[in-house]
Amino acid sequence: MLIAIRAEVESVDHWREKFKTHADLFKSQGVSFAYMGAANDKTVISVFETNNPDEFVRIFNDPATAEAMSQDKITGGVEMFLLDEIFKL
Repeated sequence: MLIAIRAEVESVDHWREKFKTHADLFKSQGVSFAYMGAANDKTVISVFETNNPDEFVRIFNDPATAEAMSQDKITGGVEMFLLDEIFKL
């Protein structure tokens, strides 16, 4: 399953650098790939491939994730999207 997280950050460059230090946290969420992107200099998105969406959500709501997000300088606007449907063309 794919899960997307959108957030507002102080700096996209800082977020990109710090995001990559959370491999162990992501692995504990069943993540095999994490895609990263930015809409502008303050808004980012990450899309995670996980084999365990329930564990992903549980750990996402854990204080350890809040600490990791503070290191990434996430300032707010955090939204989670479960991408649970495919429209094949």
